[in-house]
Amino acid sequence: MPSLQAGRAPRSRFVTGFREPDGSDPLAALDTPQAVINRAGVAVLPEYEDVSPMDDCAGFYAYRRYPPDTPLAQIDTASGSVGVRCYLRFVVGPPVSGSHIRRIDLRAWFSRRWKTGRVLASPGNPDDAMAGHPEAPTPQSRVLLAKASKPVDLDAMDMPPFIYDQREDAFCDEDRTAVTPPPILDRLYKKHCRTLGLRFRLRWTIGSIARRVIQQIVWKGQDAAMWALFTFYDVELVDDKKDRRHDFFYKYKRTDFRRSTDNPGERSHFFGFQTSRKSLFTNLLAVAGVSLFVYWKLPHEGLLRAIYANTALTTAALVLGFFIADIVGPWLLVTAICVLSRLRDAVFFLVRKVNA
Repeated sequence: MPSLQAGRAPRSRFVTGFREPDGSDPLAALDTPQAVINRAGVAVLPEYEDVSPMDDCAGFYAYRRYPPDTPLAQIDTASGSVGVRCYLRFVVGPPVSGSHIRRIDLRAWFSRRWKTGRVLASPGNPDDAMAGHPEAPTPQSRVLLAKASKPVDLDAMDMPPFIYDQREDAFCDEDRTAVTPPPILDRLYKKHCRTLGLRFRLRWTIGSIARRVIQQIVWKGQDAAMWALFTFYDVELVDDKKDRRHDFFYKYKRTDFRRSTDNPGERSHFFGFQTSRKSLFTNLLAVAGVSLFVYWKLPHEGLLRAIYANTALTTAALVLGFFIADIVGPWLLVTAICVLSRLRDAVFFLVRKVNA
């Protein structure tokens, strides 16, 4: 394995007399944004633009243009600037407690000059700029951008782990091989650009459809189970939980449900088994369906033939089946509601790792 000292950057190459306001050497420790910028050395590389320090951490952000053979490179603004660029973030995190290892936080986002920050969700079209904005895209660029494929934003989880070994004063990759910041950023940029490829776009689209299907199964499944429980069985939410039906992320428990109280004269009987009129109809359908399935699929021998031939056993079997249906039906629906309510927020924030 190469020596970690190979990851050191010559100080004289990046700093020429720069001192922090307190007179300290900015490269003594990568604890300030300017120290990280100086150590990274990207400010002197022509492919990086607008290198700027972060306000709240030891790191910087910079921009890089998309490859000239992509439609994104042809997007211009009214002021003549390149309209869209790749936003790259490089942050040296704080040391892990009791350790000299610091993680490198890397991000690569699709940036529009007429929008500040990352576009996650917008009520309108993020490609539309405010009227009169000096960096608004030209009409031709607006049409081109609407047709062009957009790259996928990369977050920290989408890149292999890079670290800064504070004791050795070196950057390392996942194999503990020394590496300098420019190759790290170049690797991040190239992976971001690969998300423009056709093969990746197809895989990403298929994955997005599968994700959407999973979300709908969980969300609509819970809504359907809730509707069936309250429609076909005499079950209701306890009083202090009734307003939770409008809480998208509420996680239901079995104690949130109870048998509803029937009004006088609304009780029904099935061979002496008392139930509500609503549950009576539901349970009769369930018993009838199971009976038809048993008669159709199971062999008419032994116990089943004895039940068929004996009125008392037939009656007992029907009553038992009705009792089981009255217990198992609501239990299954309540179980489904409780389980799906715990999956609801998980699938809503379903995170996908970019493999490009």
